[in-house]
Amino acid sequence: MGRLAAALSTLPVFFACACAPSHGAAYDRAFAAAARAESAGRLAEAADEYDRAANAATRVRDRDRARWDAVDVLLRAGRVADGAARLDSLAREPSGEYAALAAYRVASLRIDHGDADRGWREMEQVPRRFPLHGVAHVAVRRLVDHADDGGPRAALEELRALERDVGATELGPLVAFLAAERVEAVGDYEAARAAFVRVADRWPYPGALFDDALWHASLLDEKLGRYPIAIDDLERMVAERETTTIVGTYERPKYVPAMLRIGALYRDRVHDRAKARAAFHRLYAEFAHSSARDDALWLEAALWRDDGDTRAACDRLAVLVREFPDSRYVPCATRESCGLARPDKSAAPKECHPYITREREAD
Repeated sequence: MGRLAAALSTLPVFFACACAPSHGAAYDRAFAAAARAESAGRLAEAADEYDRAANAATRVRDRDRARWDAVDVLLRAGRVADGAARLDSLAREPSGEYAALAAYRVASLRIDHGDADRGWREMEQVPRRFPLHGVAHVAVRRLVDHADDGGPRAALEELRALERDVGATELGPLVAFLAAERVEAVGDYEAARAAFVRVADRWPYPGALFDDALWHASLLDEKLGRYPIAIDDLERMVAERETTTIVGTYERPKYVPAMLRIGALYRDRVHDRAKARAAFHRLYAEFAHSSARDDALWLEAALWRDDGDTRAACDRLAVLVREFPDSRYVPCATRESCGLARPDKSAAPKECHPYITREREAD
């Protein structure tokens, strides 16, 4: 066992030697010296050492890392012009690891330090030059926010130009979604609703904006008085829901709010209380990881009670108290005429908060 343990103890060293990249001794010394100087606040010295490390680098990515870190300390030292010049150089590297970040950062520097016109022109090029980089999404949002200063129509012009240039790239869904938002902002709800649905159609689940697009479409359908269609929008979203039996969940943030809205739309707009109860019960029964399951039971019970079925209402409240002993609804449920007792060791509030009964009365 002693020889085996000794042999095994060498494995991490072996793999480290086999797999760790070789930066070169001169690079490692200079980079370590730069980090020490930076930690001590000697920023000018740190910049010089990072430059020395960049010149000693044997790999392009090590060189660019040192150049990027040199920019950081120069900007912290207030040497904006020097930092901007270095960022320009990094941004011109056609395949450089930091090219996209450098292009965005130097544009931001100019916007924030007195050369805004040039900065915004350069920001316009970031999504066009680097549509596959994550920073391009940030640049698009910033460009549109800037255009918003001139109103939603000005932002739409910006977005149309972006759609023409990058609409076929990974930026397409974001550009189309932001354009739909601006169409809504100018008050053309029909066109906005159609635009949101096009986003969902063109980039379906698991597209990142599929849920948001259908959510906005449903809000517009509700605003336009098309309540069944608003429900259909939400049901289309929830229909894509995936479940898992392992630890964790595939739930997306809009799923539970969608189920609550489906129930509320059936209850308050369509006036189909049976379907409202069914929607609330689905939320309780099918969304095992949701923290809103007790809300769903409370809402379903309220519908049963108001429809005169006290037995069904009490059944739902009994499930609520048993399965969610710490719920804010527990003291309210035990106050109903169902013979329910507060569970032992319950961490629920001692009293039924008045706002809960007010919400029920408002419903």
